[in-house]
Amino acid sequence: MADKHQVPPSGHEDWGDRTMWQDGSESAHSEPHTGGSQPEQQQWAQNVAPHRPVPESYMTPAILVTLLCFLPTGIAAIVFASQVSAKATAGDYEGAAQASRNARILILVSVGIAVLFWLIIIIAASTSGAHAATESVPAPWP
Repeated sequence: MADKHQVPPSGHEDWGDRTMWQDGSESAHSEPHTGGSQPEQQQWAQNVAPHRPVPESYMTPAILVTLLCFLPTGIAAIVFASQVSAKATAGDYEGAAQASRNARILILVSVGIAVLFWLIIIIAASTSGAHAATESVPAPWP
């Protein structure tokens, strides 16, 4: 295969490098291509990334914790959840897996903060109610 960064011959416009799918089609700058030779087909097969499963994006839980638990970490979870499919589509499966892990961690942090908040509210309400019941009642008028 030719070097990708060769300078085009003078008199031809350069519209960028040819992609692998263009190797089987006609072009205004080349003769019709009748099919790849065996080495070209092997080279193309080596460049195709193996299909790997896309990690879970956790978008629905991220939206729910944003609305119901804790806004700052929920928004960050939505950002990471949206990166999962974009990175997987681009072929960055490791980046997609890392974004998925980050989204899951932020969802758990949001839920933990909400649980801690409600526990503090419940404890504060129960202790203030108990304190009010133990106060001495003033004596009635004589």
